[in-house]
Amino acid sequence: MGKNLILETIAREMHTGVVVLDKNGAALYANPFFLKSFPVNGGIEGKSVSESIKSELLLKSVEAFLKKRGGASEDIEIAEGTRFFSVHIVPIKDKADFSLILFLQDITEEKRVETIKRDFVANVSHELRTPLASIKGYSETLLDGGMDDKKTLAEFLRVIDRHATRMSRLIDDLLILSRLESHQMTIVASPIDLGELVTSTVKGFEKQARDKGITLSALVPEELPNALGDRDRLEQVMVNLLDNAIKYTPSGGSVSVSAFLEAGCVRVDVGDTGIGIPAGDISRIFERFYRVDKARSRELGGTGLGLAIVKHIIQGHNGRLGVESKPGKGSVFSFSIKACR
Repeated sequence: MGKNLILETIAREMHTGVVVLDKNGAALYANPFFLKSFPVNGGIEGKSVSESIKSELLLKSVEAFLKKRGGASEDIEIAEGTRFFSVHIVPIKDKADFSLILFLQDITEEKRVETIKRDFVANVSHELRTPLASIKGYSETLLDGGMDDKKTLAEFLRVIDRHATRMSRLIDDLLILSRLESHQMTIVASPIDLGELVTSTVKGFEKQARDKGITLSALVPEELPNALGDRDRLEQVMVNLLDNAIKYTPSGGSVSVSAFLEAGCVRVDVGDTGIGIPAGDISRIFERFYRVDKARSRELGGTGLGLAIVKHIIQGHNGRLGVESKPGKGSVFSFSIKACR
């Protein structure tokens, strides 16, 4: 087998874009990954790389190499539309001849993960800073003489306790989410009575709903089959969805939960007559720390992690998760878990 065939096969199967330019900057060869990533009508061969790549940084680097006919290899990062590429530029000089090889690796996903990590650290810092500032402020006031007034003392201690509870809840949710994302919290699936889980969880929220003046109901058919799932994890899902539904439903509204069989799965719907979610926010509500109304969510004690936890648990069950909502009308969150045969 010839070396040229071997090299061509390697280039063809690479998940890195490869394009070879002659001394005038015209393309001599481009592998399939490059052509797929940077399509050009009629192909790239014989054309300038500027026909397919618009990054000024890359075009200036290529122009500089072509002008000096050599130099050491160079690594740059470019943005091409919504994608990011790491580019390794290698000049090749063979006697009087000169060519340039570009290796382009798609690093869009790496950049996305970097952004998520950066945003996560910033969000955690912000979420912890707010209650800590309140705790510090109120405790300093008490130490400066505020303890002499019993009424002020009791009021300030209640505020400190509320913010400490919020921090504790946030840390608990962070630990749960971390374990779910790193697969340290395993999903142990077994036949469970999802209808009984729905009923018992709803019962646990009756006082919270009653105190807020909200009607809470559950509808579970007697013949509902068991589902294949992890009861503890699915209870977390139910608690998070019900807590949100009651939290964002004003007094006089209603929250209803129903379970039923659908296409070989047990589906649970948690509906409310609450504030609803704008269409533009629905695709992002399962992201960590994403809130439609940040001030209102914090005021109600939300950590911004509940729906992210729900998403990871349902994904761990290979289930389906959905939401339908209209601002001012309410929302319906639903999840489906495979039913036992």
